[in-house]
Amino acid sequence: MNQFIEKKIVAYRRHFHTHPETGWLEYATVAFIADELSTLGFEVKRGKEVMNDSGLMGLPSEQENRKAFDRAERIYGSEKMKPFANNCTAVAGIMDCGEGPCVAIRVDMDALPIRETEDEEHFPRNEGFASVNSCIMHACGHDAHSAIGLGVAHYIARYSDLIKGKVILLFQPAEEGVRGAAAIVKSGFLKDIDYLFAAHLWSNMPLGKIVCSQNGTAATDKLDVTFIGKSAHAGICPEKGNNAVLAAANCIVGLHDINLEGEGLARVNVGRIIGGTARNIIADQASLEMEFRANNLERESQLLKKAEEIIQEAAHQQNCSFKIQKMGEATGAHGDKDFAERIKREAEKIGLFTDIVLSDEVNRGSEDFTSMMNAVQNSGGKACFIGIGASLKEKDLQHHTPEFDIDERAMLPTVELFLNLIKSLLN
Repeated sequence: MNQFIEKKIVAYRRHFHTHPETGWLEYATVAFIADELSTLGFEVKRGKEVMNDSGLMGLPSEQENRKAFDRAERIYGSEKMKPFANNCTAVAGIMDCGEGPCVAIRVDMDALPIRETEDEEHFPRNEGFASVNSCIMHACGHDAHSAIGLGVAHYIARYSDLIKGKVILLFQPAEEGVRGAAAIVKSGFLKDIDYLFAAHLWSNMPLGKIVCSQNGTAATDKLDVTFIGKSAHAGICPEKGNNAVLAAANCIVGLHDINLEGEGLARVNVGRIIGGTARNIIADQASLEMEFRANNLERESQLLKKAEEIIQEAAHQQNCSFKIQKMGEATGAHGDKDFAERIKREAEKIGLFTDIVLSDEVNRGSEDFTSMMNAVQNSGGKACFIGIGASLKEKDLQHHTPEFDIDERAMLPTVELFLNLIKSLLN
């Protein structure tokens, strides 16, 4: 069985890697997953059955949306795609095996807007499964996560007679930019879950290492800020204009000078600026894309308050107005210690895991799974976010880069760990 599953998950991972889709546009991905879950005998929940589509953050343009949806519709047909229309790209497989607890596994699916390297030594290109979608790439391992989720589905379908309770495999859209989890939390889909967990494969963590509870995940807010000024001739009457680009520039300097008192992580980054129309025109509009991160909600709240004061002052100095739009958000979270100890016991039974860490506080950025963790924990359930080493020894490959890759040997042990956890929780 293990050999069969390993071949399946490698094939799945390579399929997803070849056909990546960015957040809220995972139409072909989610249709493929829904078909696989249905074939394996799962009850399949699609789109609005899993998520609330009001107030989705960080949506793509209508043109991008139509292109991605049409591409999937040509493959899977209009009836299969209908539940996923208008960015409702979530799917869940449910296997109900009678009275008992409910265990859910979160799986993320989205790729990144990155052009994959054309280096011939890049394993996906060398083996013929590099991305065929221009400037889109699985550069964070979500292709492998989706494959692991389907690998677990195969095992559950085969061993459902050993389970007493309910298993939910929840495939979440738009994790990048921490946009997708909020829609699932808002829907109430998580309300009856007793145990929730997810894993992330790390290209910069040694193969064989596992962290049973990653507790260093930062709270974060992603904002788009637009300054609206007034144009004027830059040489003749600049004083009649209100310079939106200058407001944006002062804002950037102010944001990067934020220094919160006390200990703890505080990160600010303005990653993109768009503004103005020509060199001889006072700019009437400028936009900034920015993010904030802190190691707890209180500190994140302080950071956001300071940022809003700086944005307001920068606009006021140039007599501009401004708009703030939230594009993503996530909280920090800590896994339950007793649940982490159970994960550790199950990991010890799997040969690949030779360096087993109960928990750590390492900063690995932000992850919107934390919003789901908090929702389940606030309802009395247990949750943990697991880290799995998947580095290629000879290469130092970083996440979110064109050269990114993982060691596929990390996938099967992760599937086995998930199966062991389900059986131990639902036996």
